[in-house]
Amino acid sequence: MKKYLRRLYYSASPEICLDICAWAKKKGLPFVPLTPPVIDHVEKFAQEDPLARVEIDVHRAGLERWQTLVGIEGAIVRDYDGIVELPDGKICYEGNWWINYLKKHPSYKKRFELRKRRLQGDYYSLLCLWGSTYFHWFQDVLPRLHTAMPHLPKDTRFLINENPKEYQIKSLKAFGIDESKLELQPQRMNTRIERLWFASPIGHTGLTSPTILRLVADRIRKFYVTEKVQLDSGRMWISREKARNRRVANEKELQSVLKHYGIEKVFAEDHSFFEQLKIYYSAQLIVGPHGAGLVNTMFCKEKTKVCEVAPPRVPPCYLISCQGLGLDFTRMFANPLSEGQDTDMDLDVAKLAEYLSK
Repeated sequence: MKKYLRRLYYSASPEICLDICAWAKKKGLPFVPLTPPVIDHVEKFAQEDPLARVEIDVHRAGLERWQTLVGIEGAIVRDYDGIVELPDGKICYEGNWWINYLKKHPSYKKRFELRKRRLQGDYYSLLCLWGSTYFHWFQDVLPRLHTAMPHLPKDTRFLINENPKEYQIKSLKAFGIDESKLELQPQRMNTRIERLWFASPIGHTGLTSPTILRLVADRIRKFYVTEKVQLDSGRMWISREKARNRRVANEKELQSVLKHYGIEKVFAEDHSFFEQLKIYYSAQLIVGPHGAGLVNTMFCKEKTKVCEVAPPRVPPCYLISCQGLGLDFTRMFANPLSEGQDTDMDLDVAKLAEYLSK
C-alpha cells in the first residue's frame, strides 16, 4: 500500500517550458533582453578540445539564445532547487540545466503540496540547480544577478536557500544586497510569489560568458579592496586531499617536485572567502585538480598561469572560462583510477616536472 501511494504521489508529469522568453512573448508579457548569445565567446576556445565541442553542440540552443529577464505574476518556486512553476502550470526548464534530471526531481514529480506559503511584492530568485554550491553560485547565480540587477524594482527582495553560506552572504554584499533583503526558502516548501523576476541563464552552466564572469569578479574584488598579499611565492598547488572525489591519489609523490619549484600547498576550504580572494589575486601560478578550487581563478589577474589536472572526460568549464578571462591555461590529463568523471587519479610526476620547468 505504501509503495502504491508513493508511486501515486510522485506520478505528476507537467508540461515543461524550454524557453521562458518565447513563453512570455506568447502570453503578451513584457521581457527585458539582458545578454546577447554567448556562442561566439565560448566556441572559439573549444576548437582543439573534442569534449568541449560535444558539450557546445548539446547545449547549442541555449548558447544561441539571448539571456532575458521576465516578470511573472503568480509563479510558484518549488523547494530548495528553485524549480519555477509558471501560472499556467508549466515548469520552467531554464535554471535546472538537464531535462532528464528535472523530470526525475521529486519537486517536479510531486502531485500534492505539503507546505506552501505566499509572498507579496517583487522577488528575484537566487535559487537554481545546485545553486548554493561554490561552482554554481559563482558561475551561474551571480552572473545572472549581475545582468538583472539594473532592471529590478528598488524594493525587490531576494529568495535564497535557507542556511546560506559565508561566500553567498559576502559576495552578495558587493551587489548591495545585505541579509535584510534576503528571504529564506525552506526545504520542502512551495512559495507562491506575487511578482517573480526570472533571469534566464547566460548560455549554459559551465559555458557562460567570460566577459560577465570578469565583471562579477571585478565587482567583488573592488568591493573588498583585495591587495597582493598572502603567498610568499605566488605559486600554489590547490589540494583536494580533503575532498570525496577527484583527488590526486599520489599527491605525496609530487611534493618533492612542488617544493623544488617553490609551490605552496593550499587547501582553499581552510580559508575564509576574503582570504581566498587575496590568495588567488596574488597568484602567479595555480596548479590543481578539477574542482571548486579552480572557481576562484576568476579573481586572478590576466596572464596568470593556470594548470588544471583532470581525468579524461571532465566538463570543459575551466578550459572555456580561464581562456576567456585571459589566463595562461593548460590542461594536464591524469590517469583515472576508476570509471566516471569523479574518479580519483594518479598524476605522472615527470609530466608535472616538465610543465613546471617551463
